[in-house]
Amino acid sequence: MSANKRTIEVFTAGCPVCRETIDLVRQMAASCGCEVVERRCEGETCCAPAISYGVKALPTIVVDGKIAFEGRPTLEQARDLLAV
Repeated sequence: MSANKRTIEVFTAGCPVCRETIDLVRQMAASCGCEVVERRCEGETCCAPAISYGVKALPTIVVDGKIAFEGRPTLEQARDLLAV
């Protein structure tokens, strides 16, 4: 495990695909000790962070302030995203 814990933000809309994505990311992050933050994009709730990162689709996974993946990743893609 890395000495520096990474922050993973998952921008969601509360739909089933978004729910599957956040669940998968949390499952994969449990082994690396990364912090996972869900940002629900409803109304004005996450507009500022979404705009600052350039989020254009939901779900979107942001790792340490950079867009890492748009859409629902497969298990292998999620594992690769969180690989230390």
